Amino acid sequence: MTIRHFVTHHISKESNDPAATLQCSEHEADLDNEQSERFYSQATSQLKGILTQRGSKRYGAFHPEVTLVRAQIQDWKGERQTFLALTRRISQHFANSLDNTQFAIDGYLAFIYEELADSDRLYLFHLRRKTSVSINADMTLSETHYIDFSNTGFGMMLNLTDWLVQEEAKYITFSYGRSDKPTQNQFAEFVGFTDTLDTAAETEEFLQIVDEFSQGLPAEQSYEYKSKVVDYCMEQDKRGEPVDFTDLADYVESQMESKPESRSGEDFSHYIVEKQKERQASKPALTPEQMAEQGASTADVAEAIKTELIPDRKKLKSFIRYSGKNKDISLSFSAAMLEQDIVFDGVNNRLQINKLPESLVKQLKSRDSSD
Repeated sequence: MTIRHFVTHHISKESNDPAATLQCSEHEADLDNEQSERFYSQATSQLKGILTQRGSKRYGAFHPEVTLVRAQIQDWKGERQTFLALTRRISQHFANSLDNTQFAIDGYLAFIYEELADSDRLYLFHLRRKTSVSINADMTLSETHYIDFSNTGFGMMLNLTDWLVQEEAKYITFSYGRSDKPTQNQFAEFVGFTDTLDTAAETEEFLQIVDEFSQGLPAEQSYEYKSKVVDYCMEQDKRGEPVDFTDLADYVESQMESKPESRSGEDFSHYIVEKQKERQASKPALTPEQMAEQGASTADVAEAIKTELIPDRKKLKSFIRYSGKNKDISLSFSAAMLEQDIVFDGVNNRLQINKLPESLVKQLKSRDSSD
């Protein structure tokens, strides 16, 4: 069992209420009870999966000037307060931060502490519940409540191991849930979360390198190569794992239907890393080699070279597909079709589509027949 603590508190506030109502738990989850522990483990597993698979993740650290939550966690780690006291104080301070605001919230704040082989992690989730009807043992009906996982609010994971040793500048993962974004922003500010990793910008820079590399391939292989890169990156993102350039190169090479004559998996990973070095060297800072010579840690040098990537899902999708919509039309097509089956007239902002989906053709012909 890796879960050491699990606590929930109920919080509620309407937008016109002067203050939030907080109902704190009197005790932690009984994780020594086998049946009880099974429920909490299942809930934790599902919540971690939701956080991992979301495309709205942000990575960062505590802001140096926002110390309240950070200090409470330090007190707990220093055994100056219990985990239950920690969760109560954070919940109360968050409720106080909503005083005299238009923010609204309802549900539960769930705190989970997990010990893994390589790291200790603190999770915080905003849970919402649903009301339904259940059948009792005597066949009568009664009202029941259950966690609505599909409607989970914000989620946060603090990697305590990385934070305490300060080896990483992205020890917090924060994710937005459904709706109530202003309230979720309020929580991020309350915690002191600040972005230290621009995944969109880094993914865009990475995809530019991939595009440059693909231009050196035969035309029929270029789009296939880019598609395989995106497929791998998307799968890694869904699993919550970074993209290692060498592993990516090996995967793409193994998935290509026709092997590139002038490129190899080793060439690809080497090309990306070398391009990253060139771009790093063009900035007003030390090159990775200079950092190593001056005694920088291996982690710092690896960060400078960028041998791995935390991808941005939106940027990945737009790399191989163009899409857009308004109230009257929705359009999406593969980037490989541009200048072939689809031609863009930039002067007049028009698209000429020479190959329509069969289902659409049938609908249009059916309409003509009925007219």
